[in-house]
Amino acid sequence: MKIFFILIIFIISSILIIVRDYQLKKKRFKLNNALNSNFFIQTINNLIEENKYNLLEERIRLREIDAYGNEDYKKWIGNPPLNENAIEKSILSGSKRFKEGIPYFWEKVILKKFGSMDLFFEKWRSYCDENPTIDDEIIGSIRKLETKDWFVFIASQIEKSCLNLIENNYSKKINESYKKGIKFENHCMNILKQHGWEVKETPNTGDQGVDLIASINDLRICIQCKNHEKAIGNKAVQEISAGKLFWKGTHAIIVAKSGFTRSAHQLAKSNKVKLINEYQLKNLDKFIM
Repeated sequence: MKIFFILIIFIISSILIIVRDYQLKKKRFKLNNALNSNFFIQTINNLIEENKYNLLEERIRLREIDAYGNEDYKKWIGNPPLNENAIEKSILSGSKRFKEGIPYFWEKVILKKFGSMDLFFEKWRSYCDENPTIDDEIIGSIRKLETKDWFVFIASQIEKSCLNLIENNYSKKINESYKKGIKFENHCMNILKQHGWEVKETPNTGDQGVDLIASINDLRICIQCKNHEKAIGNKAVQEISAGKLFWKGTHAIIVAKSGFTRSAHQLAKSNKVKLINEYQLKNLDKFIM
């Protein structure tokens, strides 16, 4: 009988230890989940806040407006694959689905910050566990948050930031500045095309300081267009120098209506950057020789 009681006590003690260990593991898992969830949302929101003005500019650039004033944001929103394996294959193959808009920002900024796709989705799954529902504006009701909703969630956070800026009338200022800049870029592009150059625009987000790339034969000219009221300083020279390396250009050019500061001329000379005005574009080949 004594042995029986000892055995019972042993079994009960073992069960209590197992239950305690399970509860500890459960608490650790819950704490880890909460930390991962907080890290995820804070990182996303910080990145959006840091880049909100560039995001809004890109949103404006990629929208399409028909003859009746209807706006189309398909290029801005994009349509990336939602499955992790499909995403990886798409990125490795150089798919156009991550070349502009929100998908481009996700890959080049957000994913880069997390360090890897595995880590991004690990944190995202923790966020889903901690926040199991989503207010789906499309269907007009609250539903269960699923892993495949990662892009809808990211796009929603970015759109909220952009719409907040628009509500505060920032978009009007951006639009005017943007249109002025784009008009000058198009003007420069037309001059180059008229004189035999093949010209491509770089994406507004991640352009690395290069607006246009003009090519003839083995020449690949990286061009930055500046339609400012004041003389252009060193920053533009530094940007185009870095942009030339990024886009694998043979030459770097800055075109400005307002001219350049003395220090910009000095820096440009040491970095082999040519500083010209729009009227000199028609003889671009002479300036790079």
